[in-house]
Amino acid sequence: MKLLQLAMLSAAASIAVMSHAGAQTPNTDPATPAPAAVRSAPAHPEPYLPPALRKPLPDYTSGPVLLRYQAMQKLKKRFEEADQDNSGMLTRDEARQAGLGFIEKNFDHIDTNQRGKVTFDDLKNYLIQRREESRSR
Repeated sequence: MKLLQLAMLSAAASIAVMSHAGAQTPNTDPATPAPAAVRSAPAHPEPYLPPALRKPLPDYTSGPVLLRYQAMQKLKKRFEEADQDNSGMLTRDEARQAGLGFIEKNFDHIDTNQRGKVTFDDLKNYLIQRREESRSR
């Protein structure tokens, strides 16, 4: 009886050792993914990555970038509604009739090509130029 118990214990021990040893062998089959512990990122940061890139990226789903985008979309919609002949350009009169006083007042500065009409791209370029000028002061 003791011999049978000893045989069963040694068989169980050898199975445990084999399964443990099998878990420790590296996976060489490319079709089978590596365990999560092997795929995890290193504990230390990449030493050759500049510090500015180590920071998390900013969240553009809120804040000033989103507000600026929403304001531009609203302005574009009003610009398109004011364009009565659907030419993609506004005259000074179209801007006045639509109540776009900012465009009417700054029309000569926006219309850098002196065409008598402005596109939405002309307006965006003017707004960007004004923002850059205000930042440099």
